[in-house]
Amino acid sequence: MSSRESVSARWILVADGDEAAANRVAGFLLHARFRAYPAARGLDALRLARRHRLGLAVVDVDLLDMTGCDLVRQLRAIEPALPVAMTTGDYRPTTEVEARQLGIVQYIHKPVDLRRLGLVIARIFAADAELRLALDAPGPGG
Repeated sequence: MSSRESVSARWILVADGDEAAANRVAGFLLHARFRAYPAARGLDALRLARRHRLGLAVVDVDLLDMTGCDLVRQLRAIEPALPVAMTTGDYRPTTEVEARQLGIVQYIHKPVDLRRLGLVIARIFAADAELRLALDAPGPGG
């Protein structure tokens, strides 16, 4: 098995220029038994995507070195079918339209509602009954 392969592809990238927000989401995902990788920079996120087979990317609109939409475009060049949920504190309709044109699965306003994010994840990984139980358990900050 290569380093990019995973039996269940439960590796999740969390890219957010706000490191505290990235760590909060990653902590929730770790509690739900995922391998969650927070990254504040798009270049770090891309390195992770090349190294691991991701099951989902949670990408904020604002990263430290690029826009979230630019990161999504580059992630799709690596893994065209990768599901992406976008988070943002930006309430401008134009930002959401640009994100949705990239084919994201969900657009979530900050502060991220971890329960709602859990529902998105459960939908993406619907075949995993164990996951549903883990996401229903109370987690840190949620």
